[in-house]
Amino acid sequence: MATLAVDGVEIYYEDHGRGEPLLLVHGAAASGKWFGDLVPQLAREYRVIVPDLRGLGRSQRVAPLTRPQVWVEDLWRLLDELELDRVHVAGVSLGSRIAGRLVLDNASRVRTLTVDAPIVGLSSAGNASLNTVFSAVDSGSAQAQEWQTLHGDDWRDAIDFYAKTRGTNEFQDYFTLRPHLADVGVPTLVCRGDLDDSIHPVDDAFIWHKQAPNTQLFIAPGLTQSSVMLERAEQFVAEFTAFQARCSLAAVS
Repeated sequence: MATLAVDGVEIYYEDHGRGEPLLLVHGAAASGKWFGDLVPQLAREYRVIVPDLRGLGRSQRVAPLTRPQVWVEDLWRLLDELELDRVHVAGVSLGSRIAGRLVLDNASRVRTLTVDAPIVGLSSAGNASLNTVFSAVDSGSAQAQEWQTLHGDDWRDAIDFYAKTRGTNEFQDYFTLRPHLADVGVPTLVCRGDLDDSIHPVDDAFIWHKQAPNTQLFIAPGLTQSSVMLERAEQFVAEFTAFQARCSLAAVS
């Protein structure tokens, strides 16, 4: 558990295990706590870096972002601080969009990319659904309790920060990856559950798989939501490990 000061803002991160470095990027209005038991499972073979994005989780509260690039820049600064030149990157939901942006920004520093419940661009239906999620929340609801676990007692400040940050055209334009997928050339594992939803459409996984040039696709059957990481951590680790093995084999063949 540590923090890194980036332009006067404290960014919280955790650093677990040994091995090739793996950066985990959490999803919307979440924090590194969201990954739960997945982290120690991955840390058996990898050095797992788990940050809380600026403004969320245990990182410092800040005003809504006016530049969506800030999250990507923060992650590069973290990797620089840790003297990590090349890493594996895995992101879920919003984290898949941030992870994709890391590749577009500097592919030479990304060994492999893994995206779980990926989003290539938010639909109007998905946007409306998220707006409903971030509207007035009953403090006694299950959602409020989850956010309190992820962010602490000031969870309302964190959620308000995220809602205002994501509400700009600049944010959605920057994190709309569909026009740029052909340029995401690093070896990529695309995964998700088979249950469709408006925020993480199943089609987005197939679009990423078809339009990016070097991808492998895994669809987990029978999930009750979209994320393999969340619902079947052991299965995700198995698929991730197999993917890495195939990448290593391809590199020497």
